[in-house]
Amino acid sequence: MFISMYIFRVPRQHTSRFIEITNKLKPAICSYECTPYLFEEDALTGKQGSLGLLNLFDPQDEEVVYLGKIEYKSKDHFHEAIEQMKQDDKITQLYEQLREVVDFTSVVTSTFQDAESET
Repeated sequence: MFISMYIFRVPRQHTSRFIEITNKLKPAICSYECTPYLFEEDALTGKQGSLGLLNLFDPQDEEVVYLGKIEYKSKDHFHEAIEQMKQDDKITQLYEQLREVVDFTSVVTSTFQDAESET
């Protein structure tokens, strides 16, 4: 398995629109045999002596933090799906709508591969 992670800092006044757009994105992403997830912040502080997200960045009082995750079958599948999604007009349009409600310069993205699978 291979995953891409996204941390979004969404202005509180745009959270409804953000959720609406991501709900439209999910089926489009699923059509490429990927599984998207979206989580809303609960506790951003660390527990049991660990760091929390608040140690890494300082969200403003008027921001809500969301964690997005998309699962792919493999790294190859990730690259293939991303290239296909870049050509998908619906996905491109929805990402442009996301850019209207989220400052993408503050979005954190990373990818991870399954450390326990055979490579």
